[in-house]
Amino acid sequence: MDTPYYLDLLEKFKSVRIMAIGDIYLDEYVHGAVTEISLEAPIPVFEVHEKRYNPGASGNAACNAAALGGRVYMVGVVGADVNAGIIRREFEARNVDVSGLVEDPARSTNTYGKWRAGGHNIPSQEILRTDTPRPKMISGDVEGRVIEQIRALAPQVDAIMIGDQVSATISERVLDVILECASKYSLITVADSRARAGFFKGVTLVTPNDKEAGLAAGVEVTDQASLEQAGKFLLGRAQNVLITLGPDGIACFAADGRMEKVPIRPVAVRDVTGAGDTVTAAATLTLVAGGSLYDAAYLGNLAAGIAVTQTGVVTVANAEVCDALIEGDTPATDKVKTLEQLQALIKRLKREGKRVVWTNGCFDILHVGHIMYLQEARKEGDVMIVGLNSDASVKKNKGADRPVVSERDRAQVLSALECVDYIVIFDDKTPLPLLETLQPDIYAKGGDYTMDTIVQEERRLVESYGGRIAIIPGREGQSTTYIINKIAGKS
Repeated sequence: MDTPYYLDLLEKFKSVRIMAIGDIYLDEYVHGAVTEISLEAPIPVFEVHEKRYNPGASGNAACNAAALGGRVYMVGVVGADVNAGIIRREFEARNVDVSGLVEDPARSTNTYGKWRAGGHNIPSQEILRTDTPRPKMISGDVEGRVIEQIRALAPQVDAIMIGDQVSATISERVLDVILECASKYSLITVADSRARAGFFKGVTLVTPNDKEAGLAAGVEVTDQASLEQAGKFLLGRAQNVLITLGPDGIACFAADGRMEKVPIRPVAVRDVTGAGDTVTAAATLTLVAGGSLYDAAYLGNLAAGIAVTQTGVVTVANAEVCDALIEGDTPATDKVKTLEQLQALIKRLKREGKRVVWTNGCFDILHVGHIMYLQEARKEGDVMIVGLNSDASVKKNKGADRPVVSERDRAQVLSALECVDYIVIFDDKTPLPLLETLQPDIYAKGGDYTMDTIVQEERRLVESYGGRIAIIPGREGQSTTYIINKIAGKS
């Protein structure tokens, strides 16, 4: 791996201009609790606690391209309704230009909802999904206005990234205009389609997954032979092909007929939703930046590997991919971040509506009490960051004979826990400076504290920016000191 070369490509992403065009969805996430049964009918009453939104389908690829550093202009169709205003706002919050959106009063803004609920002391689970009527392919005046936007933006961009989620925006006429503009202005064209990967004849690159590639070629991709059959079929249409294979990486089929597999770095997968959009965005940016098809697959794999370790649809920042490159193949400790890295991460997480939980401690000789506490603290939000006292900090708090386990080893043990998302090692005696810098949504403290006995300066700081203190009940009789004394025969 040539790290300086790939870091240079990532820096070049920041000067790339992309027109993203295709089907746009508003992803709606509703969190709450089922509190009772209606008096009027045997229907559960869902108490809504929170709503979050993300641009979906081609909109997610556009947001990923923007997060990776590109200047992105979104072209697509929305309705003349409340949800159109929401999706415009969500695009703008993610630095995507929405001046190319076309409004169609005759349709609803495509919206896909996921409703999650829990009960008393019961983890939340998904209980309902909602959708708007499947949209029809654009035509007439709406198709004409989309084409106007393509022609207007084409001279200003370096690439056109096509998203064909439900086959309702990229008509034959729209594709003809895209290819015409690409030829006229020497633009790279990249297409990702759920059901029509073979439709995009003449584009620079198509990026289906193995199932989508097989659907286009009329085969079921189950082994190397069927994979090559699907790849060669698509090469008869697009100039290059990247077929994503989940944990098996990406298969590259180049214009000269060569086929090569690019492996993925092993990661702990939580949610693969939207990973294909991340690959498409990274691949588009890489090709414009001067990278090869292999480079596009390599950086696409790296970015998607970051995305799938998180829950829900996420965008991956340029800095996160840079960090992954620099860290190399060290998955056991890649959760350990610097304060500067965490600042960038939290900014992105909050933009996506994620709730960040913070807790801190020495975690010297990890025991069942620690595990139970961390698991319960993680349930308070979507992402948990653990502030780990450094060796020097532990000595300040616990005395010269502590810690028993070094900070590096303690960090690696914590990294193995699924409930821990990120770790930062700090030297201060208290976490106050980190709380002030990071401003997590929830500050978790152990059950041996009360609101009155926690450090009041920390409490005032968290409450001053709108954060919340969560007291997590602990397990009686569990502590590192107790274990040490028992080993030493003192208890």
